[in-house]
Amino acid sequence: NPDMVALAKRRAEEAGVAHLATFEEGDLFQTDFSDADVITMFLLPSINEKLMPTLLALEPGTRIVSNSFRMGDWEPDQTDRTDEDCTRWCSALLWIVPAQVHGTWRTDDGYTLELEQTYQMLAGTLSGAPLQDGRLRGDEIRFRAGNDSYVGAVNGDIISGVVENDRRVWRATRNAKQ
Repeated sequence: NPDMVALAKRRAEEAGVAHLATFEEGDLFQTDFSDADVITMFLLPSINEKLMPTLLALEPGTRIVSNSFRMGDWEPDQTDRTDEDCTRWCSALLWIVPAQVHGTWRTDDGYTLELEQTYQMLAGTLSGAPLQDGRLRGDEIRFRAGNDSYVGAVNGDIISGVVENDRRVWRATRNAKQ
């Protein structure tokens, strides 16, 4: 909407933040968002759902904020609501694009890490032990297996981190046959 783009530019200029933001007019479904660190949206849920594949393909850690409207079954990482002087559209929903980790990984000490991923939520096993509390936040991965709590960073086909209980270093490599 060209009128809304012009309004946004004027308001950013008035607030002294025009140098920090870009406002563009164009086809939402033809726009390249790949350089974005943060995307803010005020779109209907049906449009958000159509955008999900594009948004999930962005760099892990990209933040997406929506005013009030959800994105299908992708649960937000955080939801905030204000009731103070607000009668409509009072919620802000935050999603952080997760790294893609679904599949079989092999740890440096010979264990098999099987990961099943639904957006930022993880399930699976570590050498047969079921994972608990598995979650991604961008490229950060966290899960528990048995009595151990694992935290790490995903970098392509490598995950490296520490076991929080005893500060042991761990590393896993994605199976090449996937």
